[in-house]
Amino acid sequence: MKLLTRTNLNFLSISLFIFLVGLIVFYFLLRKQVDANINAELAKKESNIRSELNMAHGMEKAPQSPADKIVIVPAPADETVRAFTDTILFDERAKYYVPHRQLEFTTEINGQKFLVKIYKSLAETDSLIVRILLLLTVVVVMLIVALLILNLHTSQKAWHSFYDTLEKVSHYDLNSQQEFSLQSSDIKEFNDLNRVLTAMTDRIKNDYYNLKEYTENASHEIQTPLAVITSKLEVLLQSDKLPEKELKTITDALEASSKLSRLNKTLLLLAKIENRQFPETKEVDLKELIQNHLENFEELIETKQIQVKLPESSFPIKMNPFLADIMIANLIKNGLRHNVKGGKLEFDINEEKLIVSNSGERIQGDEEQLFNRFYKASSSDKSTGLGLAIVQKICEVSGFQVQYAYHENLHQFSIFFK
Repeated sequence: MKLLTRTNLNFLSISLFIFLVGLIVFYFLLRKQVDANINAELAKKESNIRSELNMAHGMEKAPQSPADKIVIVPAPADETVRAFTDTILFDERAKYYVPHRQLEFTTEINGQKFLVKIYKSLAETDSLIVRILLLLTVVVVMLIVALLILNLHTSQKAWHSFYDTLEKVSHYDLNSQQEFSLQSSDIKEFNDLNRVLTAMTDRIKNDYYNLKEYTENASHEIQTPLAVITSKLEVLLQSDKLPEKELKTITDALEASSKLSRLNKTLLLLAKIENRQFPETKEVDLKELIQNHLENFEELIETKQIQVKLPESSFPIKMNPFLADIMIANLIKNGLRHNVKGGKLEFDINEEKLIVSNSGERIQGDEEQLFNRFYKASSSDKSTGLGLAIVQKICEVSGFQVQYAYHENLHQFSIFFK
């Protein structure tokens, strides 16, 4: 959930809670004030009725008026009452019960006690209270909506600089020569954030270029003496005067030198992939790549009598052509190196994934470490242990996902494009 949405929801929920509590409190205060006014009106009528009763000198001349909702009846001599209460009376004209405010009091005329009841209808006041509450609700709701809209507008304007910063940071490429600059804001905190991000990005870029330069220089400097060592060892191997034991030693040294040279090149390639130095993408025909690489391994395929099944159709995918070539080459090398004599090497491509399957026994090690660097399922494996790590890294920078499974005596490597 966005921060702006969370803020508006919090504001709305708190506002509604305060409004409901305030509405309830306002209703009771209004009700209390209305009752106080009606009580004062009934008390005034009480004073008038007492005066009229004193002037009437008797019950037979008392001012009883059902229309005015005044009822006077004799009361016991020891009864003394004066109280305001709420009650309901049946309205003959409306034909339903109507709430009333009632004042009961006792008075004495010529030694005789009377109980007087005065009623005041609450229908109009209740209707007025409802209208006031409805009007207040409409006004408050409109005010809350207006505040929400105003808050949304001002917040979007205030957060524009932040979202601009977020957009530039998320799309920033270290390999790009474009200068990293952030939009200035009139909010101090956002300017502080931009200043920190700019300084941090500059440090990261400097470290990146230093590491990149060091990696390339180290690889180049290592490759030169390795080439000299390899050439010298090859010259020694051509000598006829060396005994067999020394020849074997030189052969082992030459093999180790060649492996070290391959390892150096592979690590440099892996570093370049991790640094995303292959940004160019275009449509790549994987079926054509597979066919081209299989032609380079025809001799090995014939020697191991491997049955190759090519994909029936081709689905072009968008990725870096150089990385696609390396990915296919490593998958084919892995499928041939770890295959058995008379085994299978199958390819299947559709718009969602590429599956490369090869025959072979289940690996003895941990399958989850298969894509780790320098991991080898067998100690006799003469590979660098980086082939599948490179495949995984290529998939990662290309937005793909690679998975391994062992099914029906087949090692299956699935690359999902989506």
